[in-house]
Amino acid sequence: MSSNEIRGGVFPVVPTPLKDDETLDEAGLSHLLNFYLDSGCHGLVVLGSGGEYPYFTFEEKLQIIKATLKEINRRVPVITGAGFYSLAEAIKFIKAADELGIDGFLIALPTYYKINFPDALNFFSHICQNTEKAVLYYHFPQITGLGFTPEQISRLLSLDGISGAKESSLSISEMRTHLRSVKKENFILFSGTSFLLIEALALGGHGVICPIPSIAPRLVVDCLNAWQDKNKDRALKLQEKILEFLPIMNSFDLPVGIQKAGLKIISRLPLSKKTGARSRHAVVKEALRQLGHPISPKVRSPLPQITEGEKRAIAKLLGSLNISGKLGA
Repeated sequence: MSSNEIRGGVFPVVPTPLKDDETLDEAGLSHLLNFYLDSGCHGLVVLGSGGEYPYFTFEEKLQIIKATLKEINRRVPVITGAGFYSLAEAIKFIKAADELGIDGFLIALPTYYKINFPDALNFFSHICQNTEKAVLYYHFPQITGLGFTPEQISRLLSLDGISGAKESSLSISEMRTHLRSVKKENFILFSGTSFLLIEALALGGHGVICPIPSIAPRLVVDCLNAWQDKNKDRALKLQEKILEFLPIMNSFDLPVGIQKAGLKIISRLPLSKKTGARSRHAVVKEALRQLGHPISPKVRSPLPQITEGEKRAIAKLLGSLNISGKLGA
């Protein structure tokens, strides 16, 4: 375990700012990192799904980690995404990031060919044998195609070396199962969405890893703090405000009320739904730009670039939410 221990809290998935030629904008990255720290975030995730992780080369990923760790200078824990098709490349990356001083790994296992649960169990077992840093299992069946049962996931989470999980299936019942079945001291469960933050905390979860804190970090931090301070009314009020951001991650074509109702239904389904996911990377970056942050909405091709219609929809939404770019709340 790293000396900069991961205990939970609000961990924004840091967008990766790019220049017009799609190379890393280090100045933009430094700005965002300090914005999240100034907003009270407890840690950071670079190269997560929201950081365009699959679209960078091996060397670029290490460049992003190195730039991040230099700027953060151990002020908070930094986790990196580390999802590779092959075990050999995953271990190579983990060892390289470990040497740079990363504090933990958020590991998904994307699949090109179908694999069985024992294959996944073997993959994660070998990952844990190759690092002493925190390893978080990233359950995101919409992307990985790994629709394991809650019981299978609990077996995986019980492996020696697995410190916790990010649960992005949108299933409350799965989060409940993980927390009840994994008998580990200091096991950490992060919700994969701020839209279910209070429900996750009420079950005994420990925080959130999500793109919404990358746009409005203070809002999400205040919500978590209010719950931990046993100010339930304030926490629920802030959770409702967080839900107003649903169009950012979902769709501008449906009223927020309908999206809230849909989330309530989906989150109570007994099993994960492999529904697929679409890119909202340019939308998140454009929202940050409109809030006054010096970054471009440029994303790595072939991800969809921002459209004029989306720019107008974002401006309308942000105007109705009345949040401050400086405070993220």
